Amino acid sequence: MKKKNRIVITLALALGMTGSLRAQHVIQTVRAIDIKADTDVQGGHEGIRFFTRNQQLLGLFHNGGRFYTNLALNQSLDVGGNAVFSGGTQFRGVMEADAKAYFNNRVGIGTSNPVTGLHLQNKDFRIDNGSIQSWGALVFRPDVDNSGDDVVSFRTSTNREMAKLDDGDLFLRSFNATTGGIISSNGPLKLRPGNDGTGDDVVSFRTGSNEEMARLQNGVLTLDQVRLNVSTFPDYVFDTNYALMPLEDLEKFIEKNKHLPNMPSEQEVITSGMSVGEINLKLVEKVEELTLYLIQLKKEIAELKREKSH
Repeated sequence: MKKKNRIVITLALALGMTGSLRAQHVIQTVRAIDIKADTDVQGGHEGIRFFTRNQQLLGLFHNGGRFYTNLALNQSLDVGGNAVFSGGTQFRGVMEADAKAYFNNRVGIGTSNPVTGLHLQNKDFRIDNGSIQSWGALVFRPDVDNSGDDVVSFRTSTNREMAKLDDGDLFLRSFNATTGGIISSNGPLKLRPGNDGTGDDVVSFRTGSNEEMARLQNGVLTLDQVRLNVSTFPDYVFDTNYALMPLEDLEKFIEKNKHLPNMPSEQEVITSGMSVGEINLKLVEKVEELTLYLIQLKKEIAELKREKSH
């Protein structure tokens, strides 16, 4: 019975050049069914087409080792090898990729006319437990439509704005009234103003009303006042137990070391720099010691005058 079915199928295909098989049959086989078109290998528009009510359901046409067809599936499609979609492809349900997915041109989400590699229109971009990585420069270009909304906004999970970049300006906002906005770095924090060669290499510190409190320009810090936190102050010089160096010993120390006692030398300052807080404390110490020397000299002068008057 199986052999008879194969003969009928072969005969029907052979008669396909002069007529049509006008019958409804169910073809069943436990082995492969081979349908070969253009067995003379002479080229042309050879192919296999399936019709119903004079409308093509499926067409398979050979072109460079590939078959192109309009295919509509109401259920699943499992492809073990490569699947190439040369025209438009629509997925109205869920599309899952368990391995890698390659898109050689553009992908549009929310738009049928993507203009970049990945184009989202009226859609959000979200990453859960992942990161954004780039082998090259990571460039953010807001306002590509020139509508004036060129802002990069950083927000909390409740959609409150923490910070934003607006036309080159960085704004920080803290919801903690005590700490305020903080810029923190575990390593070097470098500010490089004027890096474009325009000469506007200025770091400006301003109040909430945009009044300048201080500025740093060309290594010069300009501000109204400096307040240093210190843990001690040289009033210990005025303690009765303080050992004030005799002037004779002070003279010998200066002649030998070329600087005051308990003060850094010129070479130390040039090599290691000078701490503003430390040097100010030492200067106050020397002023207080100088005051004690003046008091001693005054007493000695008064004693000499008294002896001379007698």
